[in-house]
Amino acid sequence: MTILSASVGMSGRNDSADVRVVQQLLIAAGVDCGAVDGVCGRKTCDAIRAFQGGFMSSPDGLVEPAGTTFSKLKQASQPPPALGSQPLTRLIPVPDRSTLNQGLAPVSNALMAALFGAPRGDYTEDCQPVTHPALLRSITKANVGPFSVTGMTPAVHSLREVLTELRLVEPALYQLLGTAGMLCCRWVRGSTQAISNHSWGTAIDLTLNNRLDVRGDNQVQVGLTLAAPVFNKHGWYWGAAFRIEDAMHFEASRALVQSWHRP
Repeated sequence: MTILSASVGMSGRNDSADVRVVQQLLIAAGVDCGAVDGVCGRKTCDAIRAFQGGFMSSPDGLVEPAGTTFSKLKQASQPPPALGSQPLTRLIPVPDRSTLNQGLAPVSNALMAALFGAPRGDYTEDCQPVTHPALLRSITKANVGPFSVTGMTPAVHSLREVLTELRLVEPALYQLLGTAGMLCCRWVRGSTQAISNHSWGTAIDLTLNNRLDVRGDNQVQVGLTLAAPVFNKHGWYWGAAFRIEDAMHFEASRALVQSWHRP
């Protein structure tokens, strides 16, 4: 049985053995927290908050022994159910990229900066806050149906429309939806030059049944293939088409963000 003796995370007691338990559970649940070293640093706390974003409107970065976060971590870290019992989280090969995102194009850092300004002056691989005053004024926190997000106001409104339609056309999928985050000023994973579109709050990472689709393995969860056409219909680009497959990731397309710009 997996147990904690005390709290882990922001303002937690953070005993080394407990921190290792939480780190192992985060990794098993598909959330990157760095090394399993028993040290509750910034990356571990960020990972806890990212996991909580799938079910909490205000993640606090704390795992309590008898709390909801610990319970959900244990649930999410369990082996996947038998084939057929939960087909929406079953993995299949990534579809032919030439068939994805028809009529849509991803947006470049240069265009985002030209339209909305640079979110901040420096970036790391970890989430940092927006510092650009005008962009800060356009950031909204709101419930979009199955969860709450913080992002650029028009992106949040558009996301709510996407999820409203998904609830109607894919109700079983809708019930499994969670998020690993929307607004997050950082580099693209593995880069020190490309800024993630999460930095402007115009991208969303989805979870299904508290599970993240693993980036770069060229496999995708079945449920994400069902969500993609609805996102595309509303002008959102699916990250499964990226050179490094990122199927959990959806971002506002070039045409969509251009439609939001008001000179």
